[in-house]
Amino acid sequence: MMEDTKIRVAFIGDQSNGKIVYDYLLRNRFVDLVFSLNSGINEGLARGVKFGGGDQHNQGTCAEHLNAIKDSVPDLIIVAGWSELLPECLISIAPMGTIGFHPSKLPHNRGRAVLAWQIEEGSLTTALTMFYYNSLPDAGDIIAQHEIKIYGNDYINDILDKVDLATENLMRAYFPLIRKGLAPRSPQDWNVGLFRRARGEIDSMINWDRPAVEIYNKIRSISRPYPGAVADLDGKRLKIWRADIVNEMECHVEAGKVISYEGGNIQVSCRGSSLIITDYEESKIG
Repeated sequence: MMEDTKIRVAFIGDQSNGKIVYDYLLRNRFVDLVFSLNSGINEGLARGVKFGGGDQHNQGTCAEHLNAIKDSVPDLIIVAGWSELLPECLISIAPMGTIGFHPSKLPHNRGRAVLAWQIEEGSLTTALTMFYYNSLPDAGDIIAQHEIKIYGNDYINDILDKVDLATENLMRAYFPLIRKGLAPRSPQDWNVGLFRRARGEIDSMINWDRPAVEIYNKIRSISRPYPGAVADLDGKRLKIWRADIVNEMECHVEAGKVISYEGGNIQVSCRGSSLIITDYEESKIG
């Protein structure tokens, strides 16, 4: 493809990182954005953004707009911030392929809710992977990876901010190569890594009879804008957003007991130590 030739791009995306890709494509003088799609369900929510209008912009699902995507005759499809699995027939529409992003160092941590799982398990690093789609979820050839550090005081929203920055960096560095047909492609080893399941309500429940660091990591992993960790204390169900580990001598109080209420904070015993809950709200039981 000639270096000064525009390519026809279809965009599918949601969330703040999707908006970064969308805006980049709109600004790029080598791009003819012939179709764009967002779900519309996240507008007004945390990290949900409003996408621009225009004749090429649509809202809904990929299945609802499959024919419109085909009719736009894209050279390339780019997907970002999108949770819906793509129909296999959509992936093969564009001759230059379909490109997406996944917030892990593929081939590790394919699947769902991978940032939450990684934070809860105490991972110190992750990555944003830019890759080509194929018929298997998160399994296509890798274009590039941007490493993301996870610090001990990072909550999920902090990591999502880092994902946004990584998204912009990857687009700036590799889209010009993709457009010219020069992007690297490294096949994944499908025998390496694991596939993460979606999280459910049970995964949000705190078991106080666990070490403080495990509970703290769970709270960090699903704090705002995610659903929040849930715990029962003194007959009340709390949704917990933030906490601190108490760095003091071993705690011998039975796990799950309130040690103190002070300044709006709650100190709770756990296995061998305690946590101070600093941001919470009452939640309905059942």
